[in-house]
Amino acid sequence: MSAAGKRKAGMSSSSQRKNNKLPKKSESKPQNRISLLKLPRVVLLEVVENLDFFEIVIFSLLSKRAKNIAKLIPWRPLTIRLKLECSLNVTLNIPNGPDETWSILYNNRGTSEVLHFTKLIDTSVDHSLSVKNNGNAIEDFKRIVENIYEVFQSPICRIDICDEQFVEWIIKFQPAARYFWIHNDVTSGETLDRVFKSLKGTNYFFSKSTITGEETTVTEPIPSRVIRLTYSSWFTLPLILNGSNSVMELYRSNLTPKDINTILKEWQMGTKLQNLEYLSIETSSEV
Repeated sequence: MSAAGKRKAGMSSSSQRKNNKLPKKSESKPQNRISLLKLPRVVLLEVVENLDFFEIVIFSLLSKRAKNIAKLIPWRPLTIRLKLECSLNVTLNIPNGPDETWSILYNNRGTSEVLHFTKLIDTSVDHSLSVKNNGNAIEDFKRIVENIYEVFQSPICRIDICDEQFVEWIIKFQPAARYFWIHNDVTSGETLDRVFKSLKGTNYFFSKSTITGEETTVTEPIPSRVIRLTYSSWFTLPLILNGSNSVMELYRSNLTPKDINTILKEWQMGTKLQNLEYLSIETSSEV
């Protein structure tokens, strides 16, 4: 074979080797996933029963059917606490169970849509799910809380309110709570009257609130066994005498010496204040 022929054959062989290279590895396609809701009912119930709290909440929000499936499982009673403050927080834990707390909160900071982290402090475990506020945090949070309440069928044990806009929602949603806190100022006595008319089964009512609106008169007694008011200038003598409270702690009170004498006389006679066991009044002037 001539040199030219050899060169041509070599080029042809080289070209063939190039063409015989392995094809590029194709991008792997995601494997097919089975929807939980397509599982047989018995299997699905067992799967859901073994999810953790966050997974149960997320699953139950998928659809009405998912929520109904989650409701079929006899969950252990929970202690639920709402903190309606600068950040919106709902906390769950099992009474007399493992020392674990599960918290869902809406976070105004950070870029992550969802941030899940766990803290171990001594023997207690704190699981947190932080959800980014996408502009509709309040309505999203209400939906999650109502969903938790319905799925786990456990009442809310404690409610902390810093924003008055949550008052109407709480009154309609669940007026019964063992512990009820109001932290910030309330605009009117009318708002407090609506709260007191609606509260049921409250053992402890705490308020750091002052009335800032024009209407400062409150007419409804507080339906709670224990009350503690940091600013009690609005808590008048008729509210005390017409109440059924067992423990009252009143700070920055405007009650006069005459008012206090009336309270003591009525209590001694037994016609009113029949449930009263403890009374503490701090006034702005010496009695």
